[in-house]
Amino acid sequence: MENTAAEYVAQRMPNIGIGTFQMRSESVLYDVIRKGLAMGYRLIDTAQCYGNEPMIGRILKRVLDSESTEYVNLKRSDIFITSKISPANQGKEKVQKSVQRSLERLQTEYLDLVLVHWPGASKYEVSDPRNKELRRETWLELERLHKEGSIRAIGVSNYTILHLKELFEYARVLPAVNQYEYHPFFAETNLLDFCKQNGIHFQAYSSFGSPQGVHNLFNGSQIIANAQKRNISVAQFLLAWSLNQGISVLPRTRNLDHLAANWKSQEVKLSTEEIESVRCGQNASTKYCWNPSSVA
Repeated sequence: MENTAAEYVAQRMPNIGIGTFQMRSESVLYDVIRKGLAMGYRLIDTAQCYGNEPMIGRILKRVLDSESTEYVNLKRSDIFITSKISPANQGKEKVQKSVQRSLERLQTEYLDLVLVHWPGASKYEVSDPRNKELRRETWLELERLHKEGSIRAIGVSNYTILHLKELFEYARVLPAVNQYEYHPFFAETNLLDFCKQNGIHFQAYSSFGSPQGVHNLFNGSQIIANAQKRNISVAQFLLAWSLNQGISVLPRTRNLDHLAANWKSQEVKLSTEEIESVRCGQNASTKYCWNPSSVA
C-alpha cells in the first residue's frame, strides 16, 4: 500500500486541535477559533454530520482576510482541516458529492484529512452485510479523490482491528489516521498497538469522557492525585496522558480560559508510572460514546 497520506499527516498534522462536535453557535465558534489560532492552534476538526462546516468556512475566511497583526501572516496552508464522511453519505455515488459540498461549505480548495466517520451506513442494521460493501466503496472513492488532490490525506474513525484488517484487503493507500475514543477509563491498547505497528496514527476523541455521572474521569481519585501533584488541572493531565503516548488530541471547549489551558498541556511530560497508574484494564473499561465493535 502507498503511504503518501500517512507521510502528509506525519509532517503536517499538529498534536492538538480544536474539536467542534456539538458546537452550533457561530459567535461562540468564532471566538474559539479566532483565539485558538492566536494561541497557536492550527488543527480544526469537524464532520459532515456536525452541521457546522459552513460556520467554520465563514470564520476562517474572516480570520484569513483579517488585517489584524495576530493573523497577518496566516495562510490557508498553515491550517489543518479535518472533516469526516457521514454514515448517511457512505457509498461511491454519495462520497464525491458530499466531499464537494464540504469543500464548498468550508470555502477551501482542498481538505487536509477526510475520515470515514463510522464503519456502518445509515439506515442499515449493524449486522447488515451491506455495511461492508458501502465502506469499501467509500474508501476506494476517497482514494480516488486523494489521488486527484482535493483531499491530501485519508483515514478512518471508529474502526476496530477487524475493520482495519478488512480494509487492508482492498486498500491501495494506507489509512493515515484512526480517530477513536481513548482515555484512562477506555484505553484499547490492542488497537493502539495495531495502529502503531501498521503505520496508522492514532488520534483520541472524548479525552475527557463524559462530565455526567459518578463514574467519570474528573472524579477519578488517582487522576485527581496525579494532577494535583503536578499542579495542573485534571483536563490538562488527561490531555497530557494521551500526548505522552504519541496520541494526538481534539479537546472541545467553549471556555477561552480552558482553551488556553488545553494548549499548555503539551508542555506536561508524564512518567510511564504516572501514565499506567490511571489506566483501566481491558476488562474494566467505561466507554462513553458509540461502540463500533458490533458493526459487521
